[in-house]
Amino acid sequence: MILPLSSYRLRLPLSLSIAAVVTAFSMAAALGLQTLTNLREDQGRNALTLGYAMAGVQIQALRNDDVWLAYSLLRGPEGGGDAVWILLDQTGRIFASNRPRRFRLDQHIESALPWLPQAQPQVIDETPGRVSAVDRDEVRRLLRLPLYSDGSQVGELIALLSDAPYLPRFREILLGGVLVTGAILAILLPIGWLWGRRMVGPLVQLAECMGRVGREDPRRMQCPLPDGDSEIGRLGQQFAAMLSALAQKESLERQMIQAERLAAVGRVAAGVAHEVNNPLGGMLMAIDTYRRAHPVDAQTERLMDLLERALRQIQASVSALLVEARADLRTLTRDDLEDVKTLAQPNILKAQVSLTWENACGSAIHIPAAPVRQLLLNLVLNAVQAAQGGGHVEVRIRTQDNQLMMRIENSGRAIPPEQLMHLFEPYPASRPHTQGLGLWVCYQIVSQLGGTIRAETQGEITRFLVALPLAQESPA
Repeated sequence: MILPLSSYRLRLPLSLSIAAVVTAFSMAAALGLQTLTNLREDQGRNALTLGYAMAGVQIQALRNDDVWLAYSLLRGPEGGGDAVWILLDQTGRIFASNRPRRFRLDQHIESALPWLPQAQPQVIDETPGRVSAVDRDEVRRLLRLPLYSDGSQVGELIALLSDAPYLPRFREILLGGVLVTGAILAILLPIGWLWGRRMVGPLVQLAECMGRVGREDPRRMQCPLPDGDSEIGRLGQQFAAMLSALAQKESLERQMIQAERLAAVGRVAAGVAHEVNNPLGGMLMAIDTYRRAHPVDAQTERLMDLLERALRQIQASVSALLVEARADLRTLTRDDLEDVKTLAQPNILKAQVSLTWENACGSAIHIPAAPVRQLLLNLVLNAVQAAQGGGHVEVRIRTQDNQLMMRIENSGRAIPPEQLMHLFEPYPASRPHTQGLGLWVCYQIVSQLGGTIRAETQGEITRFLVALPLAQESPA
């Protein structure tokens, strides 16, 4: 992945590296310039010291007109050294020089050095020698040392100084400094780069998390946010708070959408509730009248009981669609649960599904019977439909911790996660091949009874877990 230079993942480490390089080379340049200045000052002090050392003998050479003595002294044991020495007499003419071919004897200094300022002879005060800067190609500093005898100037000693003698030494010092600086940078640059990457790491993580906002569900986003009291830490805390607010907003929006769907279904159900309940009431009344008017045998009685419970279950199903539906207060029995198995048996045989049924409940369970029967039947029929074609359905019912626990699981194709999120919504778009009210009715029944229902998948197994609180028994 190629990162643009606008990314702080590169900009900050690169800035630290550039700052380290610029600082190192600036220090090297400053040290080099300071070294050059020191070398120039040392050269001027040495020339001034040597000039004062030669002054007495040069005065004697001028007074005795001894050119050879002056030349020998200026030339010295090493041919005059690095400086160009010129001895002038009282009239400003060259008396001797360590470069005689360039500065000839008896040549006036104005013709030899036309740029040299003219010096005025001092009679009373002896002017000390001084080194001044000169902007010439071969001469960078100039030493002028007046020579006095008996209170009057008898000549002048001039030294022409250049940078050429110590430039090799300066280059050696500068090269050594550059090598040392390079060695230090070779150590500091990786450290600075890693340090910069570590500093910008929390910002990169935060930017990646912010880029995921709007594309992912904020309730399920997992972001490694920075913490602490630093500015980045406070920014991470504020982003976490914003993410929590977005999650709450998402939940509220989902609840509002679900409430609107429930209201729409409620309006439709309210329109047909009376039309359905009236014939149901007539059929229930007819069953009751038939029982009173005609004696029936045991098998017919059981058939009549099953028919009555089925009609009441239809009545409860219609009531489950109403927002203000009132649950049947008849106590649930073990037979009610076994009836569900009987009612689902034709579907089980038709779908060629094996069933494992485990009902560990007692004779009476203090919970409304009709909605629980409807709830269990819907879940069992859904499981049979999902496992059809040689699958398996397992139903386990028990009471535990003052709750009715039901577990219905089936084999078959697992429910995708995106559908699992909208499983209990009415008419979900993820299940266009179904009516879409079965699981929603289950959810409404569980909500009315104050319980919980959840679905989970594990491989090819889909499992529904229901927990319904039991009513407290009234004291005798």
